[in-house]
Amino acid sequence: MAIAASSLDVNSIVSQLMELEKQPLKVLDTKEASYQAKISAYGTVKSALASLQSAVQTLTQANTFKALGITSTDLNVVSGSATTEAAPGTYNIVVDEIATANTLRSNGAYTATSATFNTGTLSIKVGNGTAVDVEITTNNNSLAQVRNAINNSGAGVNATIINDGTNQRLVLTSKTMGLAGEITVTATDSGSGGTNPLSDLDSGNLQLVQAAKDAAFTVNGLSITRPSNNISDVVQGLTLTLAKEGSSTITVAKNPSAAVNAVTAFVTAYNAVVAQNSALSAYDAANEDASILTGDATLRSIQGKLGSLVNARVSGVTGGLSSLSQVGVSLQRDGTLKLDTSKLSIALNDPDKDVASLFTQTTSGNKGIAIQFNDWLTQATGTSGILASRIDGLTGSIASLDNRRDAINDRLVTIEARYRKQYSALDALITSMSSTSSFLEQQLSSLPGTSKK
Repeated sequence: MAIAASSLDVNSIVSQLMELEKQPLKVLDTKEASYQAKISAYGTVKSALASLQSAVQTLTQANTFKALGITSTDLNVVSGSATTEAAPGTYNIVVDEIATANTLRSNGAYTATSATFNTGTLSIKVGNGTAVDVEITTNNNSLAQVRNAINNSGAGVNATIINDGTNQRLVLTSKTMGLAGEITVTATDSGSGGTNPLSDLDSGNLQLVQAAKDAAFTVNGLSITRPSNNISDVVQGLTLTLAKEGSSTITVAKNPSAAVNAVTAFVTAYNAVVAQNSALSAYDAANEDASILTGDATLRSIQGKLGSLVNARVSGVTGGLSSLSQVGVSLQRDGTLKLDTSKLSIALNDPDKDVASLFTQTTSGNKGIAIQFNDWLTQATGTSGILASRIDGLTGSIASLDNRRDAINDRLVTIEARYRKQYSALDALITSMSSTSSFLEQQLSSLPGTSKK
């Protein structure tokens, strides 16, 4: 009986053996994926802390707690705004005249913007300023071109063309409000070059649309004039905007809404950090499923520090304030904050309570709570902070895995070469033995007396 010749599938055998040899690489890949997931999670934590710091920084500014509100009994007459430099109080405003900008228009019968003028010079002067000469040549003597030349001259006026239904009117409006913005135009006409005299645009031939006037008004009975309707130099910290003649009462008072909004934003950002940290460290006991940072010491440290900052105490604040709970910010059992806006507003409106210092005091060793938060967040999210150190450590671990992976790959090359040599030799041996077996069988079959069945 003949023995079958060998035909080992060396490639398949070696491939299967190498899959077993590569198992350490898969272990390294799993570890690297875990490290990368943690780096991403720490990046998410850092982003949330940065958002919290942005909200905290508003609370480090004393002006946040000193904001003033302004009301007007007639906004159609006068409105306003106030900075922290304004003194709370009531101001009776009577507007006799509002400031206006001088406006003049042409009076000629120009039916199209292509109507032309004689060449020459328009000398335009605003108030007591220096006159600006606008040269009119055959290259720019249409009504539209004259408008453009005036606007490009820097003469201090805005030139426009208005169609009144019959004619095109050149309208000049001073860029300077009040009496100081009165426009004077002197035309020097060459007598040729167009169908209309350039002197049509001289002040003597222009019609008055609006006279230049200064604003005239009284504040608590004191008569005042100004060239503008936006007035910021009468009452310190108070800007008045006059809209029309009439009277109105302006009231400046403390406005706690800015501080309430800032504290609300802080509480929202803080709770977002807590919620995110809880999600990253959660553990599903029923399914024995851990999150990316379950049991992570860095995350526990961050959450613990945040809690201690919320419970921080500040001494020496006017009104006996020393903690966030006294102004309506309380820590809940789940680690989140709850804001009582009513309690906060009452504290802000109490002149005997210095809520600003509770947050913004900068005394060494006794800093305000917002200052303490900001200092720690700056350190925690900085290049040498707790998160950066943890990320650096994980990055180093990944680099170490890469080195180990390279070493294993180098070893696998040697192992694969050895397997191929061994199994190729085995294949050759089996083939040789098969050939010898066939030869012997043939020789035996040819001996006398050998029967074949």
